[in-house]
Amino acid sequence: MSKTILITGSTDGIGKHLALKLASEGHEVILHGRNSEKLRVALSDIQLKTGNKNIHGYLADFSKLADVYRFSEEIRRDFDKIDVLFNNAGAYFGDARVATAENIEMTFMLSVQVPYILTTELLPLLEQAEAGRVVHTSSFMHHFAQSKGLDFGLEKSYSAAMAYNNAKLYTIWLAIAQAEALEKQGSSVTVNAYHPGLIATNLGNDGVKRNLKSRILTSLMKPFSKDLDQGIETGYYLTLSPEVATVSGRYFSEKKVAKVSLKGYDRDRGQALLNYCREKLTLFEEN
Repeated sequence: MSKTILITGSTDGIGKHLALKLASEGHEVILHGRNSEKLRVALSDIQLKTGNKNIHGYLADFSKLADVYRFSEEIRRDFDKIDVLFNNAGAYFGDARVATAENIEMTFMLSVQVPYILTTELLPLLEQAEAGRVVHTSSFMHHFAQSKGLDFGLEKSYSAAMAYNNAKLYTIWLAIAQAEALEKQGSSVTVNAYHPGLIATNLGNDGVKRNLKSRILTSLMKPFSKDLDQGIETGYYLTLSPEVATVSGRYFSEKKVAKVSLKGYDRDRGQALLNYCREKLTLFEEN
């Protein structure tokens, strides 16, 4: 049966490759990108290769909260239901801390704040699906996070690697906290996080000037990296497999529930993360 699947950050890499596979199987796919030309090319490319005309493209710059909300409104306007919300958009930033107008550190913004907003805003559409699913993209690198003090915005201490690792840890915290909240509400929507693996085509190609340590690590990892077909396996599994239809609040790797380093996670810390996300949205609304 055809599903309606929204994939953020789907103009290249894992997002586009997953969209291509799903479109080739006849699913209705909603693409998202922040570059109009790349979005146009991705949309045309997927339609041409699959013959599936039920592919849609939406433009939004997720570094801006106003764009995230506009995007959500457009999706709610154009669709009655969404079977899967696949939060794939993200980036690795440079040595200098970059933040939004609300002082949300940008790595956190893309990996945590935006998925929080989209899950909240699109929940009514997910509820309309027979078994709505939310998938957050995390990483094995969450094992190297430094979460002491719950400095979600890295205002006290910042490095690009810390920002990335921490954001991927908080992505897992978010999945757990959202899953618990939805279960309490009696919702059948599931939320899970996953590690796609090291993807050869994207390593070091994000346009960010990385420090020497990061570049050396990237070069050492390349021989162990996956191609895109392998990289989408777990994401595809979480999107469609009946085996995980009722599984929620878990972290997956290689299509299995994986060991996760929660770095002292408990319900209070999960709630603190949700509160931080809400506080930033309140600041945005006030401004």
